[in-house]
Amino acid sequence: RKGAMHRVEAIARQLQPKPWQKIVDEAREEVKEVGILELHEMFRRNPNLRVLDVREDKEAENMPIPSWFRPVRVGRGVLERDVVGKLPNLEEEILCVCAGGSRSVKAAQVMQEMGYKKVYSLKEGAAGLCKGHPLNNPKVKKGFLETVGNTPLIRLNKLSELTGCEILGKAEFMNPGGSVKDRPALQLILDAERRGLIKPGATITEATSGNTGIGLAHVCNARGYKLVVCMPKTMSLEKQRTLKQLGAKVILTEPIPLKDPVTGKPNMDHYHNLAPLLAKQGRDRGENIFCVNQWQNTANREAHYLTTGPEILQQTGGKIDCFCAATGTGGTIGGISRYLKDYSPKTKVVLVDCFGSALHSWATTGDEGTEKVLAGERWCPKPKMSPGSSPVTEGIGNSIITANMEGLRDYIDDCIQIPDADAIRMVFRLLYEEAIFVGGSAALNVCAAVEMAKRLGPGHTIVTILCDSGFRYGSKFFNKQWMQEKQLYDFLPPEHREGIE
Repeated sequence: RKGAMHRVEAIARQLQPKPWQKIVDEAREEVKEVGILELHEMFRRNPNLRVLDVREDKEAENMPIPSWFRPVRVGRGVLERDVVGKLPNLEEEILCVCAGGSRSVKAAQVMQEMGYKKVYSLKEGAAGLCKGHPLNNPKVKKGFLETVGNTPLIRLNKLSELTGCEILGKAEFMNPGGSVKDRPALQLILDAERRGLIKPGATITEATSGNTGIGLAHVCNARGYKLVVCMPKTMSLEKQRTLKQLGAKVILTEPIPLKDPVTGKPNMDHYHNLAPLLAKQGRDRGENIFCVNQWQNTANREAHYLTTGPEILQQTGGKIDCFCAATGTGGTIGGISRYLKDYSPKTKVVLVDCFGSALHSWATTGDEGTEKVLAGERWCPKPKMSPGSSPVTEGIGNSIITANMEGLRDYIDDCIQIPDADAIRMVFRLLYEEAIFVGGSAALNVCAAVEMAKRLGPGHTIVTILCDSGFRYGSKFFNKQWMQEKQLYDFLPPEHREGIE
């Protein structure tokens, strides 16, 4: 009887189907799996890459794949080959995507058996496409690079109650390097590595108003590169000191015009022009040196399309009526606006500008004038400039239409200019009423969010960017002499002047 039982159990084991994990493991031997970064490069190489969504309907509804990927819904049908008429032709490159990735592998294997030659499976599954960079997801972060992104979305309680809208700030000052610029800094370096533009031990050069330089300094330390930054001497002392403390070589430049007003030639002592010039001179000498050029390198914009935009959409549950952001290089608003508009074209995108910048004219009228200016290594149109300049904000508002801003006007619904008086008041208002200490650019963004709340009326959700921390501007905003010289001190109510010395 005992022997018979063993024989029955043995036969039962033979009749049992293979465990799902074993099926997947066998499929992985035949299918190529790619990560988000590899997928990014694949789309760069072949914009016609097709994405097959092999999830259940409920899964797809809860976490929709961005329309930019042009997903084709086939559900579980691909596993049963019940997808006639839904699949592309045999010659197209295809990426199979599922919730966790395991079904993607099996689907890709089935499609190979059906005759498809270029089929891949996404390791991170649908969450990878919807949430962005895979380095954002692990619970235990492995070093600096994995801590970039996934910042909180904070409800500004007092302002939300005042306006009747949900005013939400993306807390980019909580990135490990302290600003929104950590994202493009990481993407610029990783993109250059993938393209073979930098080698181990390279020297990186960059023009920066501070935050991108600080982000790059962290990334360079993590990846073993040296960093040389060019920045105007008018930038805050805190930024200058932080860069030096992080090991970067800092070259301070005079606040001079981008090109000589007499000769019309590019002024190579301007920090925008100096950084790429240093890289070119170094390459001519045979040095291992590269300028990442955040202004004209669209990896800047792609960092926000791949990470910040998906995070905002996920954190708001897809309910977002308006997005407001100021810009300097065009990366933040360029990437996020594209992602949000791809998901819902009804989402309003508002460019925020300071007085003294040319971008308001460009965004509202498209007036690009006839004069040309040199931006980095590329000639760009120059819009008409507004009179004056803003002492409150650093790194935003300029006369340069960068590569990251190309096509941006198609995504912008409105542009709001914020006076310096309103921006500096908002810095202290956020500090003392919302307990959030941010810099001038973030305050500018929040001012615009409040203005849009008034225009749209109660019940709307408005998201903006809290770019960096106010700790980077203590030598300015909390320096009474500086505030008085810039004629900002008198704009503050008496109760907000107590911490200024």
